[in-house]
Amino acid sequence: MQLLLYRGEDFDSNFYYQSGIDIDHSFFLLQKGKRTLFVSRMNEAAARKNFRGSIVVYRDPMETLSSRLKGRTVSVDEFSLSMRMAGRLGKFCKLREAGEELRAERVKKEPGEVRNIRKAAEQTREIIDSLDFKKAKTELDVKRQILVETARRGLEPAFEPIVATGKNTSFPHHSSTGKKLASIVLVDCGVKYKHYCSDLTRCFILDGDRNKESRYEMLRNIFHEIIDELPSLEKGRDVAGYADRLMKKSGLPEMIHSVGHGLGLEVHERPALSGRSEDNISGCTMAMEPAFYLKSYGMRFEETIYFDGKKARIL
Repeated sequence: MQLLLYRGEDFDSNFYYQSGIDIDHSFFLLQKGKRTLFVSRMNEAAARKNFRGSIVVYRDPMETLSSRLKGRTVSVDEFSLSMRMAGRLGKFCKLREAGEELRAERVKKEPGEVRNIRKAAEQTREIIDSLDFKKAKTELDVKRQILVETARRGLEPAFEPIVATGKNTSFPHHSSTGKKLASIVLVDCGVKYKHYCSDLTRCFILDGDRNKESRYEMLRNIFHEIIDELPSLEKGRDVAGYADRLMKKSGLPEMIHSVGHGLGLEVHERPALSGRSEDNISGCTMAMEPAFYLKSYGMRFEETIYFDGKKARIL
């Protein structure tokens, strides 16, 4: 069985995880333990400098691949293949979908991956701490501060930063606007470090409203209770159930999204932390984000964590 992965215009997590390299318009072939990278002439120099394995420079990639794969069954990630690309490959080999298997390989994190995610989280925390609400007048002003500071550090966002104020905090995936900052500001952002992602959320109560401050403290306490309890939990559904019970006990509204999600090369990956998830959580990095949303405002507290099966720690 052969594994063939394609990296087109955009970064592809499975391609990078398996090949250890990120070069556009290239194919990675794993065949009986042998690693081969197929690249255009334009990317040859970069490939030879950074790739561990054999390199083949193609003029016509389909012609080159056909000579090696004709009549064979090839495992691919169909998520990264366009219909046109899959159709062209299917003319000379049989494609076997293996995307879910590849994603499952990435669930448990190696020490080096955890270090990269920790670095991304540390950088994100510093970026959030650098925000200056005296200079920012609107949601877009705060978002601009995040993006400028991210670029200044030589990093890129893991996703489009979410900055919401007032009633806009009631919408989990609000798109920032020119709305003037009100009593509460929610900031949700993350960066990539060596392709690995972080995801953190903070709420800032600008007018000192004690009711809001009390509820935000409840969310932070729920977060810490969840990670303290992780050693007695096994699956994603166990985490979801425990979080729901804590929210109910605190008198906070039911969550309208999962209490968290796995993260790594992608912001959202396994393990899923939903009520039906059978994913094991041991050895995983996750974003834990207890939250509630009222008509007048919403709140979310989120940290990036790692659970080694015995203890959870904030990265």
